[in-house]
Amino acid sequence: MSSEKAKKKTTEKKAKPTKTTASKKSVAKKTVAENVVSKGSLLYVDYIIKTKRDGKVFDCTMEDVARKEGIYKEDDRYEPMLVGIGWNWLLAAVEEELIGMKVGESKTIDVPPEKGSGPRDPSKIKLFAKTKLAKHGVRPIKGEEVKIGHERGVITQVLGRRVRVDFNSPLAGKTLVFDVTAKELITVPEEKVLAVIKRRIPALPVDQFGVSIKGKTVTIEFPQTSRYIEGIQYAEIGVASDALKVIEKAKKVKFVVTYERPEPPKEAKN
Repeated sequence: MSSEKAKKKTTEKKAKPTKTTASKKSVAKKTVAENVVSKGSLLYVDYIIKTKRDGKVFDCTMEDVARKEGIYKEDDRYEPMLVGIGWNWLLAAVEEELIGMKVGESKTIDVPPEKGSGPRDPSKIKLFAKTKLAKHGVRPIKGEEVKIGHERGVITQVLGRRVRVDFNSPLAGKTLVFDVTAKELITVPEEKVLAVIKRRIPALPVDQFGVSIKGKTVTIEFPQTSRYIEGIQYAEIGVASDALKVIEKAKKVKFVVTYERPEPPKEAKN
């Protein structure tokens, strides 16, 4: 009997540390995985974009940098950008470089013209008579922006009665430099849906929305105030499309708006 008891004690002592060690490894792997960007990840990034040749900053997500570089715009939102890896919410060349980064890590990424705004196209440089531009309300001054039809360009030269307009993108033919920082990875399904709501409907705080996921259906409760937002129906289409991307198992998205009967006015006391 004493021999059997001794064997049992020995077996139990060996089994316990083995179980504990496996658990720690599992937790460690999960923690690392949740902090590393991979294909399909949803995350927030901060960035500063400049042209490599002259180092001129033309876009960023931080207000202090925008003010410092003289590109601050009152109507712009300065906050980390939501990026879905593989969905081209940012340049594909940049999204590819984000894969493998850890939360809090920063990286500098060079994007050549062919992966950015494309090469310059000589056929997009056109000459117009001053009288034609005048009909479009454009002053024939170098540097003036021009919009003709669906094309936007800039006057690069005034030649007597004619004006040269460049319809190439201002960034065409330029190598871009992205300084990016991975700020936060979003892994909780409901938080993913709230993140895409914030992306599409920034006018309302996300805490006014409710999200539930049951089976293959995502249900989003909209506040009544959302009905007064201009173009809300188009925003809803975007939210539904994004939600189906970030929740892979979902097959449909439901929107719910609740209207409550207002309370009757209280009678004034005499």
